[in-house]
Amino acid sequence: MKKSPFSLLSEKGLLTFAVICKSYLTSELYKRYLNSRRNVSIDNSAEIDMATDFGTSGKITIHDNCRIRKYTVISPSGGEIEIGSNSLVNVFGSLLGHGSIQIGQDVLIGPHTTIVAANHTFSDQTVPIVQQEVTKEGIAIHDDVWIGANCTVLDGVTIGEGAVVAAGSVVTESVPESTVVAGTPAEQIDTRN
Repeated sequence: MKKSPFSLLSEKGLLTFAVICKSYLTSELYKRYLNSRRNVSIDNSAEIDMATDFGTSGKITIHDNCRIRKYTVISPSGGEIEIGSNSLVNVFGSLLGHGSIQIGQDVLIGPHTTIVAANHTFSDQTVPIVQQEVTKEGIAIHDDVWIGANCTVLDGVTIGEGAVVAAGSVVTESVPESTVVAGTPAEQIDTRN
């Protein structure tokens, strides 16, 4: 009696193979669905995990070889979000537009990091904050930047090429190139030179 080639695989091996195939196929179909929307442009080589959330207003552009991991929210809210080639947005990332977010090439964004290109004003105490103006200066993150886990990057910030933002930092001011910053608010602690 001839054995099937599948009989050589363990039950666990077959299950693992099936899960990998399903994950790949569903993420490819999801990427096609996202690309069918008018406001989204995703390069074919980009990897978009299922369980990501893409906003419907504004423009989203994701270039080649980018990886967007599970539970990430990309919501331009009328603004524009662009992610350069070979960049990674890790799990539970939040890119919230209003203003624009420009992310360069070869950028690493750690898990649970929030990047918000908008800010509420709150100077008029007679008007609820939710009804006051929202500023939209935008955020620029240049090439070869590493933003660690659990960071927050606020509106109006530019992070220079080659900079590193340590885990848990809150970036309220621009970061020069090749600088290492840490803390709340983030301050320079080193350089990469």
